[in-house]
Amino acid sequence: MVSQGRKAFLVLLQAAVVVLAFLLMDTPSSKDWRPATALVPRGSSSSEVARLLAAKNILRHPLVFRMLVAGTRSGKRMRHGEYSFPAPPSAVEVWWKLYRGEVTRYAVTIPEGSNLYDIAEILGGRELADPGQFLETAASPPVLRRLGIPGATAEGFLFPETYQLEKSMSAEDILEIMARQFRRKYLPEWEARAREAGYSLLEVVTIASIIEKETGVKEEEPLVSAVIRNRLALGMPLQMDPTVIYGLKRFGAELTKKDLQTPSPYNSYVNRGLPPGPIANPGISAIKAALYPADADYLYFVSRNDGSHAFSKTLQEHNRGVASYRKEKSAE
Repeated sequence: MVSQGRKAFLVLLQAAVVVLAFLLMDTPSSKDWRPATALVPRGSSSSEVARLLAAKNILRHPLVFRMLVAGTRSGKRMRHGEYSFPAPPSAVEVWWKLYRGEVTRYAVTIPEGSNLYDIAEILGGRELADPGQFLETAASPPVLRRLGIPGATAEGFLFPETYQLEKSMSAEDILEIMARQFRRKYLPEWEARAREAGYSLLEVVTIASIIEKETGVKEEEPLVSAVIRNRLALGMPLQMDPTVIYGLKRFGAELTKKDLQTPSPYNSYVNRGLPPGPIANPGISAIKAALYPADADYLYFVSRNDGSHAFSKTLQEHNRGVASYRKEKSAE
């Protein structure tokens, strides 16, 4: 009569032989293989993962995969997300990749001066977020409160940088990553500087966003900041074209005289003071310029048609500059 211990040993031995047999048969063939990807949904069980990968012909022996998961008790350790398989994997390789959480990440660069609509388009083009859902989430009051964003949207508080993003991330996940980076980059001494100047964080970022859109020349940013500060101090309308463009949502289009007269909270020709919020996501240099403007009495500036600007203290001087540079442009 066979003892219980011997029976258990025989069962384990048979199971080991079965697993070994499957592993030996599981040597993948590269013939006709095409690089494959699979998106493992959040909360998937090992059985669901096995079925998903088998349906995509990534996993040749789901039973081996499930036995590996069960034997190592690693079901709860496997990460959800998108996985790439450039070469045909064995069941062990599939298990190891999921166990280590080797999800596919995409490098996404958000340029300085990008607005929410630009970011939504970038993410949509990479199939990392639905643009409409991203914009809706970026204006969600509960999300903004949780992220500590003081504006009506996340505009201005998504730091422009290169991020490693995953397709399993939600729009809120992506917003949180970018907003946290903004908080890391915004130095504590800048908060003190803003308080000294009598500006809130929202106002500082709004000024920085206008600076970012008005000039691409870093050396000019403190001068543009001085113009904004001086106009605000005198109660003059800012008369900054990028604010009008943002209000109209006509990005890339030439402004008309009618546009400049069209009522909008962002139209700094018809309204005095700052617009209600940022018009883009500024970089570090623009934020610093907003906090540390140049010591200058300039009230005007005009494009030189080469990316740089001529700054003036008086309207008469400014009008001469406008006439001169317009004449140059028409002669080109």
